[in-house]
Amino acid sequence: MRKHLLLTLLSALLLSLPWYESFSGLLLLVAFVPLLVVEHDFAEGNRRGFWRYAWLCLLLWNAATTWWICNATVFGTVGALIGNSAQMLLVVCLFHAIKKRAGSVVGYASFVALWLAWEWFYFDAEITWPWLTLGNGLAKDVKLVQWYELTGTLGGSLWILLCNLLVFFVLQKQRAAFPNLRAMRREAKVEAMLLAALVVVPCCCSLVRFYTYKEAVHPCRVAILQPNIDPFNDKFGGMSAQEQQRIIFAQAESVATDSTDYVIAPETALEGSLWENSIEQNRLMLRLKSFCEQRPNVSFITGAVTYYLFGEDDVTPPTARLMENSNRRYEIYNTALQADSSGRVQRYHKSKLVVGVEMLPYPKYLNKIISRFAINLGGTSGGLGTQKERVTFASVGQKFKAGVAICYESIFGQFYTEYVKKGATVMMIITNDGWWRNTPGHRQHLHYASLRAIETRRSIARSANTGISAIINQRGEVVQRTPWWTRTTLSGCINASEHITPYVRYGDVIGRVAGIAALLALLYTPVKMIMKMRSGKRRAKAS
Repeated sequence: MRKHLLLTLLSALLLSLPWYESFSGLLLLVAFVPLLVVEHDFAEGNRRGFWRYAWLCLLLWNAATTWWICNATVFGTVGALIGNSAQMLLVVCLFHAIKKRAGSVVGYASFVALWLAWEWFYFDAEITWPWLTLGNGLAKDVKLVQWYELTGTLGGSLWILLCNLLVFFVLQKQRAAFPNLRAMRREAKVEAMLLAALVVVPCCCSLVRFYTYKEAVHPCRVAILQPNIDPFNDKFGGMSAQEQQRIIFAQAESVATDSTDYVIAPETALEGSLWENSIEQNRLMLRLKSFCEQRPNVSFITGAVTYYLFGEDDVTPPTARLMENSNRRYEIYNTALQADSSGRVQRYHKSKLVVGVEMLPYPKYLNKIISRFAINLGGTSGGLGTQKERVTFASVGQKFKAGVAICYESIFGQFYTEYVKKGATVMMIITNDGWWRNTPGHRQHLHYASLRAIETRRSIARSANTGISAIINQRGEVVQRTPWWTRTTLSGCINASEHITPYVRYGDVIGRVAGIAALLALLYTPVKMIMKMRSGKRRAKAS
């Protein structure tokens, strides 16, 4: 029907707009309503085919908000759009089936539980792309989501889903026909009051928290580098590693002072033969050490590509690669390094990797399959190495402890809190968003950092190769930022903090509860169906 198609397109539009700079995430509070009307009509008419409208809506939402991935990989874009929308579709179809079989109360409750449980599961799945977690859509509305320090982004997702259901219920009551018109509209007034409270109370509490929150003054002086090396034409082949190093060190020398605590360079900023087995003696690391010796208070954090050579008798992970003309294996890491005047090198390996680009899912099994069809996969086979735990980098004199999230890691809320649990008093994000060109992608990524600042109440220094580099305070405000695609630097202060928020302490409680509720809904549905069948049989015998 034309009406259902128009409603589907309206839902897709309302779901997509919050991911663009000019629109508020509050649109998400009503974004599912048109699709819920379509679902209601199909369920009431006992019609089939609702899944077609649902998938169209979800696919359009994914395409309209994350199309920019194609600048890095066309194949990955197709996989992300189809795979992500298909998982969303599974959630919506399960809700539709439960509602038809177990009733509206259980059905609509399952919609909330199933969606939240899926988002929670998706954070730690082997194949993961939680970019469109509903709570992320509120990333630009930092004044209204200060309560993320209690709930994380899943709290935002819960808020969005509940508001959508209440708006839908109110509209349904208004559409009610005689003779129940008066009674239904009285119920609608009650639901409208609940809706108003649900929208206004969190917003008001957040505004009060935003304007009354005071950061403890514990300044950490940062110098952020934005070398702006084109990842397509220069970064990995067009420009020599020596020339890239020259740019990085020239920027660092121009901006670092005796009072600087951290110099921060972006993801994979430095390249060379950085073998971790002997990294302290590496020529590049000696140059970093020399830079820091001239500035004894400075700690230099940079992204790098590093390697580790395993011994002949070592047990190697599935991601290890065989050296050419040798039986020994080695691993490649996307690494954050810190050097200082002490000569020590602290390092952390990126552990949330981009599927299909930095990692092959289920490498223990798929490596064996792929190796039968390809001898050389250009460095993709097996992907990069990771590490189990987060670490923090202690500054000179132990004044600060910095957690360094590398690129993609900054969209995983609970994962990000692990740096704080390890003692991070300040946070750094190093990234290279140039792959996405001048599209909404790099702006979305920047806004997500604001949510991490609120959740952990940790200030952030963000170094991005091509921009946008920024300083973000503990309220999630971007207080300083650089232009896009410009070679520049940024200096400023961030305040350190040792405060532990409820979200850091307890994590995604909402996801865990939703997982249990979703499981109960899935188990209850067949029980309800069996009870209905038995009741029908008893009535048939009685008649």
